[in-house]
Amino acid sequence: MNIRLFAIVLLCLSVSPMAFAQTTHVTWDHNANFAGFHTYMWQTSPNPAKGAWDQRIIEAIDKQLQAKGLTKVNSNPDLWVVYSNSIQNVKSVVGIGYVLPSIFEEEGGPAGYATYMNKVGTLVVELADTKTKQLVWRGSASDTISDKTNKDISNLDKAVAKLFRSYPPKPKK
Repeated sequence: MNIRLFAIVLLCLSVSPMAFAQTTHVTWDHNANFAGFHTYMWQTSPNPAKGAWDQRIIEAIDKQLQAKGLTKVNSNPDLWVVYSNSIQNVKSVVGIGYVLPSIFEEEGGPAGYATYMNKVGTLVVELADTKTKQLVWRGSASDTISDKTNKDISNLDKAVAKLFRSYPPKPKK
């Protein structure tokens, strides 16, 4: 019986961090010629971050785009870049404590439940071809927001780096 309880606790501990792990998703136009994009310019965000976060997001994206060989310009860009963000409250219900089974019961069960509210931030970055005015690349990243600014800045940098890890996408073979 103690082995079953240990297995349940171990499973709960291993699954709960994954529920709030940073997630990213990238999609792109498979017909776009990414080798032809050399410059970019920012469009105004439809939903900018508040305070200093707007500039932090722009700088994180600039850093990744420039590391990929793109140059930021003031006119006639190959790509338009825009981002938007959102913050949502997400409720999690977790079983706390477990009752050991008695001789009359087959299985034990949770002794109670705890409800947690977490803030989850989502960042969406889009790149559009200025000539065709078509979206050619889109990436999104979501992560739990902490109450520690330095941790959130680090998570932002990691998320943006993860988004652009495979940029530019490889052409079809």
